[in-house]
Amino acid sequence: MQLTIENSVGTVVLDRPPVNAWDDQQLELMEDAIDVIKKADLSVVVVRSKGPHFSAGADIKVMVAALESGEFQRLDAFVSRIQRVNFEWEQVPVPTLAVLQGAVVGGGLEFALACDLRIATTSARLGLPEVRLGLLPGGGGTQRLTRLAGRGRALRMMLTGELIDGDVAERWGIVDWCVPAEELDAKTEEVVAAIVDVAGPAQSAIKRSVERYNSAIGYLTETAEQRVLHGTQSTRNRLNQFVSERK
Repeated sequence: MQLTIENSVGTVVLDRPPVNAWDDQQLELMEDAIDVIKKADLSVVVVRSKGPHFSAGADIKVMVAALESGEFQRLDAFVSRIQRVNFEWEQVPVPTLAVLQGAVVGGGLEFALACDLRIATTSARLGLPEVRLGLLPGGGGTQRLTRLAGRGRALRMMLTGELIDGDVAERWGIVDWCVPAEELDAKTEEVVAAIVDVAGPAQSAIKRSVERYNSAIGYLTETAEQRVLHGTQSTRNRLNQFVSERK
């Protein structure tokens, strides 16, 4: 896993061949990256993969080794760590964008769901097939997939282990854009440019408000965040620019 920062854009590259599966080392690298990202002056963070697949999720070999040695607490800790990393990633204050291709399954999809926005290729294969191993999506997948796709479709995917392509994922609201593989880089650049163009404290405020959606505290958060934005130089500059352009 590699993190680079250039011109206020952070890029995280998943790089553990052949399918970028998560093990303790990768989780530690991601934790370190999150610490750096939270302290950096960024407008957006892009997550993509080296190689043909985004991620196949947790390394099954790690899980089997723990089971065979009877280290159930180690296995529980491993799964809990994945869930915690996904939660911490979701709290990153700037917009995050996952660029999805190839296999995006299990913990790989769970991590993508923890991102704010997702672009997928038409040929990408997305799913939470843990049920085939007698498991459930324990990295937050039961919660985030249900929130995005709705109860029925989330249950359909999780109870059967069905994999869907990028087109279906877009129709179901799991990804925000779906493009042919040859257009993936161009679309990514387009979305990043759009985010950077309006970068500022409003985006972080939006993320915090949306996090509390569908609740009374969500409306209170919205009001409180708006009040703070009214006092920022960034908002004043944008409002003045809008008025000047209208004149």
